Amino acid sequence: MLLFLIQVAQAITFSRDVASQIFESGKPALILFYENSHQDQLNEFKKVKNEELLLVEANNSDKSVNKLIQILEIHQLPAIKLLKCEGKTWQDVQTINYDDQILNEKLNKFIARYQDGQLFYDIQSEDVPGRQMEEGIEIVVGHNYEEHVQDTNRHYLIYFYSQDCDLCQSMLQNLVRLNNQVRTGKTSIKPNQMRIGKINGELNKIHGLKVNKYPSLYLYKMNDKTPIEYKGDRTSEGMLMWIENMNK
Repeated sequence: MLLFLIQVAQAITFSRDVASQIFESGKPALILFYENSHQDQLNEFKKVKNEELLLVEANNSDKSVNKLIQILEIHQLPAIKLLKCEGKTWQDVQTINYDDQILNEKLNKFIARYQDGQLFYDIQSEDVPGRQMEEGIEIVVGHNYEEHVQDTNRHYLIYFYSQDCDLCQSMLQNLVRLNNQVRTGKTSIKPNQMRIGKINGELNKIHGLKVNKYPSLYLYKMNDKTPIEYKGDRTSEGMLMWIENMNK
């Protein structure tokens, strides 16, 4: 009976009793986590029809759903989680957090991108700000992250911070000093060879880069766009020495 429901139903209701049977199918699972006040979002989710995905609705009034929300580190509802099976392990592909109405059109676009093998860097993001820079430091969000860091004409230093982190503020001021040194030609790095940006790591999630602590600093070199984490001291002198060594 369960297999029949998987084939014809628009969405399966998640519970502890059926969880293992659902995931044994091996299909990627698109799960809507919601609460009772999100009926409009649930109705939009139920409009999705896709034979290649399991569509699962998960109400947080269920204790097993609440436990799953904690395990997956979901901090805001409604949210949609895409999971896929790698061997016998379920891997977290992407989360969509919505500040506004969930629409069927948005969901179908997301699914199409996944099935086309595209990456979803622009899913969890603040709006692109009207002001692009503060104290010489570029303001980066999820939507324009790749546009900034993947520029092959220059190194890009990206700083992840948390709004309530005291250490983050002091490190930011050191980055402002470092940026001024580069801009005024006081380093071995030419002014047009490097940019520095900052991004709120709590409000913007970057696919493929899991940031677990704040502040965190990563360098994308102009000739190698694999992010390199900075692990030295947070002084402008220490960061400059590291970057100049990377530039050799």
